Amino acid sequence: MKSINVLIAGGGTGGHISPGVALYEEFKSRGMGAIFLVGKKDERFSSLEDVSAGDLIAYSAPTLTKNIFKLPFFTLSFLLAVIAARRIIRKNEIRAVIGMGGYVSAPALIAARTLGVPLFLCEQNAVPGKVTASFEKHASRVYGTFIGALEYLNFKDKYVNAGNPIRKKVLGKTSIAEARRAFHLEASKKVILAIGGSQGALRINELVHGLKTGFAREFKDVGIIWSTGSYSYEKFKSMVQSDMEGGAIYMSPFIDKVGLAYAACDLAISRSGSGVMMELAAMGIPSIQIPYPFAAMDHQDKNADDFVRAGAAIKISNEDAVPEKVAPVIIGLLGNDRQLNKMKEAALRAAKPDAAAVIVEDIVRTVEAACGRE
Repeated sequence: MKSINVLIAGGGTGGHISPGVALYEEFKSRGMGAIFLVGKKDERFSSLEDVSAGDLIAYSAPTLTKNIFKLPFFTLSFLLAVIAARRIIRKNEIRAVIGMGGYVSAPALIAARTLGVPLFLCEQNAVPGKVTASFEKHASRVYGTFIGALEYLNFKDKYVNAGNPIRKKVLGKTSIAEARRAFHLEASKKVILAIGGSQGALRINELVHGLKTGFAREFKDVGIIWSTGSYSYEKFKSMVQSDMEGGAIYMSPFIDKVGLAYAACDLAISRSGSGVMMELAAMGIPSIQIPYPFAAMDHQDKNADDFVRAGAAIKISNEDAVPEKVAPVIIGLLGNDRQLNKMKEAALRAAKPDAAAVIVEDIVRTVEAACGRE
């Protein structure tokens, strides 16, 4: 396989960053050159620690705006970002540009077009985002996670249902006993993972707190690995210290050893971003999906529907995600190993753990074929 240098561009949310890191890892593991281009504000994402310092570049890609008074500044900033991306592509002899989504990827994709460099898109959601909608015409391939995305695409022949790339640290194999020891949950009969995405989710945090305070007796033997997000951590940490009863809890703003967290749990409560969903599927974890109600084009709701149809999850609306309604569902699942096993098997069937390898191999084939025609 001939080595090529690629530029991976994306940011804005962990849902764009994490699969980009997974692709970066896959290219590097094959001895290829890969650069990850993110926005200045994206440097806070902990998953970027897995990208070598020399391969990580942050540039000032402006956020899209509809404010007519800000349009002149936006236009200038966008053009400067395109120029910066062109320099990166030329300097590093980039042969393919991969857009992971988010406004951050747009200037890099335009730079690729102006330089005649093949561009590829990774679409994480059941409803394609604006970047995919804007660039699918010019893309060599669109790699998707959910087959339902085809309904919204105009160039369906370019679509490859490859799945969402997953970082290598997520897919590591660890025994449940060892994983629970890592979170000090050895004595727990069952373990729940509560995770709200890269920014955290206030509704999920309130739900977990309500479950542990309002249903202390029912959850006394249930351990919780609770990823609060950085914004809510101090608030809920203080609340836990003052009024929690029974059951062990591991709290953190984010879970760095996410593979261990997955290995330790019997059930997950999460938002319906495709990144965490496909990680849960790859690890065979049943889940309660609570879609973020303000996601663009309601894509999280449609993501969750895909897992519900597969039998891997139960969907609960944000409005209904209150302890009084969710507690009976969780108690019923944790007390029914047969149902949990059925959901686990369904999750594994929905998983595409080799997505990164499939995408990288296809990109290399496409670029090599294009070179052969030159």
